[in-house]
Amino acid sequence: MSARLYAILLAAAAVQFMVVVQIAQWLYPNYSIWTNYISDLGNKSLAGPFISALFNTSAAILGVLVIVSSYGVGRLTAKRATSTALLGLAGLGALGVGLFPEGSPYGLHTISALIAFLFGGLAVAVLGAYTAMPKPLRLLGVLFGAVALASLAAYIAFGEPPIVERPVVYPILIYAAIYGIYVAIKWG
Repeated sequence: MSARLYAILLAAAAVQFMVVVQIAQWLYPNYSIWTNYISDLGNKSLAGPFISALFNTSAAILGVLVIVSSYGVGRLTAKRATSTALLGLAGLGALGVGLFPEGSPYGLHTISALIAFLFGGLAVAVLGAYTAMPKPLRLLGVLFGAVALASLAAYIAFGEPPIVERPVVYPILIYAAIYGIYVAIKWG
């Protein structure tokens, strides 16, 4: 596959998940970004069968597409093995979020989310730092990765308040979409 196709898969993964999260939040009665976790959307006992199936399927698709795109996107950077591994692990975490909804036994959902958050933040920073593209886009990747990782530290330190989950997740997804679209257009 070409770099363009891998980049399109990465962008599509991020965009479809952001869109589905917004739709699921609208459908979820009394959902609040202040008091509900993103993963509450995948909890069948909280969100109901339709919303939870929608969210969990989207998270699994996100994971699969990021895993598939990791090989081709990783080749675009000066740190090929590192980029591929970080993206692949982030995708594996996202896949786990979809396969093990909130409330799953043995903390499988929490572990999967932590893997997605940590390696997603690192992947975004590495993509920004080591891809040959305009400096503003490179800096944006490093900045978004740093914001995601700092927010993850705050999220853990402050006892996981739901609102702090958003600045962990959205910088990763937004940069993945921007990066994928840029590469698809410029390197196609």
